[in-house]
Parts: sequence; C-alpha cells; structure tokens
Amino acid sequence: MSTIHAGVAVAAPAREPSAGSAASAAPATAASGRILARGIAVTAMALGLAHVWILVVFPHGLLMTLLLAAMVAACLKCAHRAWGSPQALPGLLAMSAFMAIVHTFMALGFGGHQHGGHEPATAATAASGAMLAIAAAELALVMLCSIGMRRTSSAGSPARYLV
Repeated sequence: MSTIHAGVAVAAPAREPSAGSAASAAPATAASGRILARGIAVTAMALGLAHVWILVVFPHGLLMTLLLAAMVAACLKCAHRAWGSPQALPGLLAMSAFMAIVHTFMALGFGGHQHGGHEPATAATAASGAMLAIAAAELALVMLCSIGMRRTSSAGSPARYLV
C-alpha cells in the first residue's frame, strides 16, 4: 500500500516492529557493545603492561622513567573506563593515536630522545624496534576503538561520544 504526498507516491512500511521485539533487542545490543568494549579494554591493558616491559627491559633516565610511568597510568585509566562503558572508547582512541605518534617520534630519535643511550648499536636498534612495535600496536588499538564506536552506535546506542 502506498500513500501520496505532494503528488509523489511513497511506499508505506511493510510492517511495524512490535514493541516487545524492540524492547528485547535493546538489551542484547547493549550487552554486545559492552562485550566489545571490554575486549578493547583488555587490549589496552595489555599495551599498558607492554609499557612496563619497555620500562624494565630498556634503561631510561629519570625523566623518561617518569614519563613512561605517566603513560602507563593514562593507558590503564582509559582501559578501566572502556571496561565500564563503550562511551569511553573515543577517549581511548584519542589517547592511543597520540601515543602512537609519540612512540614513533621517540623511536626515530626526535626531541633528543635516543633509545639505547650509550649502548651498542644492536641495543639501540632493539629498543627502537620495540618502540615501533608499541606504536603499531597503538595504531591497531585506534582501529579497534573506531570499530567499537561504529558497532555500538549502529547497534542502537545513542551516539553521545565526547572526547
């Protein structure tokens, strides 16, 4: 059946969804969004532990140790927030994108930061490789956050993402 609006025939919807089916779908989509956000949060927690590994394995000065400790704290804070709610994913995405950029510049030696310091070239290469691996993992986390944001917003959750 169609209706006519201003001389144009518009097809009527074939069937209205019942109120019971819409109500039962909302909790299911909210649960799947929360499960996806928790998987992303576990990935972020693993990256926080990778920061600790970098801190322990490769020598750093006092300033870099404090900076790395702050990065670990920020990583774990965002992961904790994402565990609780998918609406924290934009903040995690922004933090991960920023950290990927910072890790890349640190690995390349910009800003006076030289991984490996006064050690042999193989140690410096290993440290730079580890930093680039962390940067790549941060970019993967950015991708996962964007997928999680897309899935939770398309699943019916209100798009109230604030960074």
